[in-house]
Amino acid sequence: MSFSKLLDLLTGREAQRTAIDWDAKYGTDTRSTVELHGLTISHDSRRFGERYQASDPSALSDALAFVGLDPRSYRFVDLGCGKGRMLIVAAELGFKSCIGVEFADELAQTAKANAAAAGFDTISVVHGDAGAYAFQDEPFVLYLFNPFSHQIMQRVRDNLLKLRRAEYYVIYKNPRERRIFDEMQTLRYLGTPPAHKGVWGVHVWGPRGE
Repeated sequence: MSFSKLLDLLTGREAQRTAIDWDAKYGTDTRSTVELHGLTISHDSRRFGERYQASDPSALSDALAFVGLDPRSYRFVDLGCGKGRMLIVAAELGFKSCIGVEFADELAQTAKANAAAAGFDTISVVHGDAGAYAFQDEPFVLYLFNPFSHQIMQRVRDNLLKLRRAEYYVIYKNPRERRIFDEMQTLRYLGTPPAHKGVWGVHVWGPRGE
């Protein structure tokens, strides 16, 4: 691997170029890291949140291929959806519905605008606290890109455990709180897609019964 290629991977410039092409396709704006200070956040979980940083679109498609999952039978849920890039990626991939939850008002409004620009009627954005999101008893894929610390992730876990059936998968990029999912009796760790290996990579859990 050349030094310039290695530098691109380490700095994220390769993913940024992909993002530029991807935004150009739909006329959306999903680039640029956004810090939380200065954003309008009315929830007490503000102090547990992380900055917005867009995911590489391939993180989702590669994870689905890794576990052999057909998205057409699943709902897609992105907690901490930011500007909504992965919602549009999920809609492209054919999920039957795509829901994003975002607690920063400005990011939620941008996500709604981006979804409208992309033209998918299967996307909806909820302006609210991810720790209070009530999951539905139907098959879904939960996507997380290091959106918040363990205080909120524990609330997410508790909400998942309220479901009668564990018919869901968890795709977690940069899983700083992965221990929470490792310890859930309803899930089993499936591994990481080859192109997204590493501590900061993409990790996947599925129903323990499968």
